[in-house]
Amino acid sequence: MSDISELQGWLDLLDSEWVLYIKRLSANDTGLTGGHQVGIYVPREAGKQFLPGIQRVDIKNPELFITTKVDSHSLPEQTVRAIYYNNRHSGNVKNGRDEQRLTQWKTGVGETPLQDVDNTGALCIFAFHFSSGKADADYLRVWVCRNIEEEDHLEGLVGGVIPGGWLCGRFDALVGGMFSLPLPTEKIISTPDEWDTVFPTGREIIEFVVNNYRETHLLPDKRLMTRRKHEFAVFRAIEDKHILDLVGKGFDSVDSFIAVANSVSNRRKSRSGNSLELHLECIFIEEGLRSFGTQCVTESRKKPDFLFPSCEKYHDPEWPDKKLRMLAVKTTCKDRWRQILNEADRIDTPHLFTLQEGVSANQHKEMESEGVKLVVPEPLHSKYPKGVREKLTSLDDFIRSTAALYS
Repeated sequence: MSDISELQGWLDLLDSEWVLYIKRLSANDTGLTGGHQVGIYVPREAGKQFLPGIQRVDIKNPELFITTKVDSHSLPEQTVRAIYYNNRHSGNVKNGRDEQRLTQWKTGVGETPLQDVDNTGALCIFAFHFSSGKADADYLRVWVCRNIEEEDHLEGLVGGVIPGGWLCGRFDALVGGMFSLPLPTEKIISTPDEWDTVFPTGREIIEFVVNNYRETHLLPDKRLMTRRKHEFAVFRAIEDKHILDLVGKGFDSVDSFIAVANSVSNRRKSRSGNSLELHLECIFIEEGLRSFGTQCVTESRKKPDFLFPSCEKYHDPEWPDKKLRMLAVKTTCKDRWRQILNEADRIDTPHLFTLQEGVSANQHKEMESEGVKLVVPEPLHSKYPKGVREKLTSLDDFIRSTAALYS
């Protein structure tokens, strides 16, 4: 069987008795940064759905153990600990911990993909099984996506999953597309009335955020991260209105339900794939970096996300190579960074902007050997190994150094 057939065959084993928790593995999850918090982070909103038994603050660090099997890598069954580190509440420790994690992944096995630093950024499914009459899940199956094809297949079913984000819900709702995205913590400004009936484009939502949330005083790195939070909150509010309206009207057939579910999933995936480029465009212009081309056609009909100073200059043989710059944009760069290597043959050092929360030293060394320079928002630098951090470029530094080429 192909890799996609293996993943799909695994998904076919699941049904409404399973609750899925889907996320990208972070640096803390895999132990990349060497912190004491190693283990899979579980937001409380998600944990309440499959581990209600540890949602307590009357005792210190409540825990339970669950039989687990990592099917993607054919590991034997093992016992994993679910624990709620709660001394901020149970011990009234002002700066204490208040987080839930799945730990002890090496119990009974020599190695595990969940604690492999090279899997930082990988898309991962945690499937929790529930038996009738039981409040807590009684079994856990795990699939760590092993390549780009598996990730694309999964995101095609559930929509995009960004670094730091997560999805959680019953299997049939999650894979069917009709599930609620995590509630944002951001308060939103009232949106235009016409958006109640016609869903706005991604560009319209981002323009609304830029015009209504005054944050140009922030440095580009912080501005980008903050605006993306606002954008998600606005998108979530608009989507709720549309989905609740459709659900209230009901569906006259299974086909009509599937059509709506597919529309919801495709819209979410489109937002995830396009919003980052649109945010960067706005910030470049705000910072005075107005000379750039987007989706320029280069050799072999490749289309890099951004070319500086323009598409025309790239194709002008009289324009010096050293005054050309390329920026590719990938929400996650694990494995995907290789896709940018031949997008602009005239440029020896392609820059790659990513929101991935860490890459291993080994992966970064591979990127360096191919001339790739990572551009990462400064608030995320601490999620990278110390030896890699000093080689990262912030968005602010990228903008300044690029503008200097043409001053």
